[in-house]
Amino acid sequence: MRQGSARRRARAMSAVAVVSLGLPLAACSTGVAGGEGLVRAGCPADIRIQTDDLPRVEWGFLYSLLDPDHLVVNEPKVGEDSVSAPLLIDGEPSGSTLTILLGDPDDGVSGNVSLYDDESILLAAVDTDAAILDAVRRPSVGVFAPMRRDSRIVYWDATVYPGVRTVQNIGGRLTPDGLGPVPIVTVPDDPFSSFAIGDGMLSADQFVTDQELGVPGFVAGGGVSARLGDLLVDPYLLAVPGTGSPREVAWQLLDDAGYERDAGVLSARPQALVQYSDCLEVLVPILQRALADYLHDPDATTALLVELSAGFGDAEYDAALAHAALELADSEDLLGARRDRAFGELDMGRIRDLLEEGVPAWKKAEVAVPGGLQAEDIATNRFIDGSID
Repeated sequence: MRQGSARRRARAMSAVAVVSLGLPLAACSTGVAGGEGLVRAGCPADIRIQTDDLPRVEWGFLYSLLDPDHLVVNEPKVGEDSVSAPLLIDGEPSGSTLTILLGDPDDGVSGNVSLYDDESILLAAVDTDAAILDAVRRPSVGVFAPMRRDSRIVYWDATVYPGVRTVQNIGGRLTPDGLGPVPIVTVPDDPFSSFAIGDGMLSADQFVTDQELGVPGFVAGGGVSARLGDLLVDPYLLAVPGTGSPREVAWQLLDDAGYERDAGVLSARPQALVQYSDCLEVLVPILQRALADYLHDPDATTALLVELSAGFGDAEYDAALAHAALELADSEDLLGARRDRAFGELDMGRIRDLLEEGVPAWKKAEVAVPGGLQAEDIATNRFIDGSID
């Protein structure tokens, strides 16, 4: 999740740009008064939130809180890609600025690293598996889960591997030349890889970390290697005419393969839960309402996401892709409130299941796992407003 990675070196925007995109974003509807509400609640003047990607629909709720007439893109801080603006509540200034820090999902660096590298960051996207494995060195506690389920997938060329239907089917399968197991290209130190090895789902010699992730590498390799990817991006790009992609691509969500981590959970350092407790009591329900409002009426904010993505050098993320991502997120139950739960509420049962199943698997794969962890060490719903469902 390091900022300023090679993935985003090409830029169409200047290093510092103040822009008014003229997009009528829907203001967050919440019971919290505007004006100086967040400042009075003890929030910092600049609320800095580290995400795990470029502007994407899964982060649309954050961008919906920005004042579109006063956007600042690419702040002049070394290595930092960000979008910031006054944070609006019911269309009124909250007294705080919201700075959304961009990340890179392909670098294998968790958001809790950012929390400890830069203590001005209030919240960062931390996957629950990373929170478990790093609970001693860089502990973090999740307070808001924007996604119901992780959008990560493993995808493969169904014409090269016609009998493969699930990630488990890839285990033990040989490449067409019969010289080795099907490679799966992934990021370094990926917790799922270690889990799959320890669980016996896949073998250690199947995972490859020195090849290009994403669609271009997949196509260039003729579909011989499977890829770890994102359901909300990769299948769409593979279906675009002219990419030279395989005739048929199959995929499975890691969640459906039995790896039930929660991705992109907005998390804080334990000390920050104490220091900013009053702030989070106000801010988290604002995030809940923003998520509900964005999913109800996403068009204006999604147009902003597309424009910002192009500015950060990712013109492939166009309006059609963003629309398809929202449709897939809906059909696969990836975004929004879980059944019988409020928007953003963490499912502590899923975290307990991940601990119960993941810890033994990681240990078998010789990954160091902190002992004695409970779900409550990883996440809390104390700031969630249960009525926002």
